[in-house]
Amino acid sequence: MFRARKILSGLILLVLLAALAGCSNLTVNYDYDQNTDWAKYKTYSWMPLTPPKTDPTATVANTPLLQQRIMSSVDLVMKDRGIAEKDSSDLLVIFHVGAQDKLQVTDWGYRYSDYYWGYGGRQIDVYEFTEGSLVIDLIDADSKNLVWRGTGSGVVDQTQRTPEQMQERMNGIVATIMKSFPPK
Repeated sequence: MFRARKILSGLILLVLLAALAGCSNLTVNYDYDQNTDWAKYKTYSWMPLTPPKTDPTATVANTPLLQQRIMSSVDLVMKDRGIAEKDSSDLLVIFHVGAQDKLQVTDWGYRYSDYYWGYGGRQIDVYEFTEGSLVIDLIDADSKNLVWRGTGSGVVDQTQRTPEQMQERMNGIVATIMKSFPPK
């Protein structure tokens, strides 16, 4: 029972991040060190990741499967940019995943009935959702300074998908976040 809930929690987080790519509500930001010579970066390697801590009661959770999907997606983008993965590298890559339950309340105010005989009442809409976020950091291997950061966040779509669909959507999320890398 505990293991089943743990797996379900992990799958929900995978769906969370995978859903961000296909959503129009994906908010992407980036920042970078303007004094960086981007031409010098030819190789990258992964910084050690903290093993995910999965809370079986959580709505969403970080899992090794999610980490693998994100790493695979970043690898595709880096390869596309002509930056090769090597143990001894120019850039270090690390990412951070998060999710937060949110509540949006819209007070539409008082409204009157469409009919002539009276008051219609107050309309308040309450929308509960989970917002997921992915942060990708690129660090200069020599100086250990952050040189580029991309973030993506959006509402989680909790529709169940196949592992292949989740990987495809994660590829889209990462490609969208890293669209501005390297800066021109």
